[in-house]
Amino acid sequence: MLQDRLLQVQVTGVTMIPNHHQLLGLLARAEPAFMAAHFATEFPAYPDREGERGTVLYFEGGYWDIRMDGGPTYLLAPGGSRIIGPDGVEDGPAMGRLPSRPPWSLVLPRWSTFLGREDDDWQMDADIPVTEDGASWAASLTSLESPAFHGTLGIDPETCAITRVELGHMVQTLLVVRTEPTAADLAALETIKSTVQQFTAQT
Repeated sequence: MLQDRLLQVQVTGVTMIPNHHQLLGLLARAEPAFMAAHFATEFPAYPDREGERGTVLYFEGGYWDIRMDGGPTYLLAPGGSRIIGPDGVEDGPAMGRLPSRPPWSLVLPRWSTFLGREDDDWQMDADIPVTEDGASWAASLTSLESPAFHGTLGIDPETCAITRVELGHMVQTLLVVRTEPTAADLAALETIKSTVQQFTAQT
């Protein structure tokens, strides 16, 4: 959960839309206490190309339960990882650097490539104001490698998770189902804590 909402200025009970600098700060620090969501990657220009989709449970502190449709399940903890696939179970080290793809890059935007940092592929277009699009904030993106290419970014104001990325050839979505854990969610967290082994490097 974001502890500080100073950048979301409250005026007469209404949350103001942040400017680009404020939004970048919120995205870089976003850390929901809990999130359950569906995620998907689609390629509108390539209908024969199948993208990843699945469900994610995220618990503050680095605990993940990620289930890829037709693929592996990832159980991740701060001290280790467990990947459950058709060929068995693989235990390993914690992911020190999370993948820059859904769901990691959408739940925790600091792991995305859209914030205009040195190693990122995209940056927000400061010439186009951040707007409200329904219940989301919307920001325009420009490719750092090819400035003629543009995209859009949708952000959930409550969690500061990225809910939609449109880059022309690719669309990434995150549908937040709930931000308060159920009993089943808490049981899943206990499963992660009890089954994911603390990784110790072999010497």
